Amino acid sequence: MTRPVTRAVAAPPRSRLASALRAVRMGAWLGWQVQANWTDPLLFFIYSIARPLGGALILVFMFAVVAGGRRGPLLDFFLVGAALWPYVVWTMQGLGWAVLEEREHFKMIRYVYTAPIPFWAFLVGRGLSMTLTGLAPMLITLLLGVVALDLPLVFSPERAAYALAAFLLGLAGLVAMGLLLVGVVFLISGEAWRLPEAVGAALYLLSGAIFPVTVLPGWLQGPARVVPVTWWLEAMRRALLPAGHPRSFPALDDGAVLALLGLTVALAALMGGLVYQAGLWSARRRGILDAETHY
Repeated sequence: MTRPVTRAVAAPPRSRLASALRAVRMGAWLGWQVQANWTDPLLFFIYSIARPLGGALILVFMFAVVAGGRRGPLLDFFLVGAALWPYVVWTMQGLGWAVLEEREHFKMIRYVYTAPIPFWAFLVGRGLSMTLTGLAPMLITLLLGVVALDLPLVFSPERAAYALAAFLLGLAGLVAMGLLLVGVVFLISGEAWRLPEAVGAALYLLSGAIFPVTVLPGWLQGPARVVPVTWWLEAMRRALLPAGHPRSFPALDDGAVLALLGLTVALAALMGGLVYQAGLWSARRRGILDAETHY
């Protein structure tokens, strides 16, 4: 049986915040090296853009076939969701994949955990490194929508401030959901690799990425309202698209949407912290934190 992993006792840092930020920076640098060092920069750039862009184009053609070639505001709703989704996937799933890579591929999770750095901050840094991978496809897809599909994006100082606030809150919410995912990954062995993708696929249908939440059955609209991704997508669409376009929550004004985004992010942070700590404690107690599953 694998013995429980215990942390080394280190001298207290001058500042917990400084120590956490340093661990985030180190984790992000390491994660970027892992993600980008398998090929030359040009090929990596092409791969990072072509994959999600190709997926978005496939969905657009499917939409055109279903709509019979008709161009309407619902296509704009769909395009913005398709552009934002790679950012959601890479950021949220990146934390779960970081645990799996350190445990299964590199077999370094024991040494990272026992290092005198905040373990959660290192994992956040690893996840944020994948955020950059999702940021470029998001911008390229939006640009393609403007140039080739007449996506009517709106730019103004007021909307820019709203978009920035929503974007930062959404990033915090995605990190919180990633920590919740990590807490579960600690306790799963053989099927752990499938968990991040399964969660992403469920949220893709639940959070209004491709159609308004009001289209969902009534019993699914309640769970959709407590997910930060739902409110982040709604807020970003309101910041980017003109008034009068389809919305997931047409009865709410922009301020209410931003406030509910902040509330759900706070709830996700609380839940993510609790699940992360519970999963880590249970994995240590059972001695499976660094147990390899050979997947």
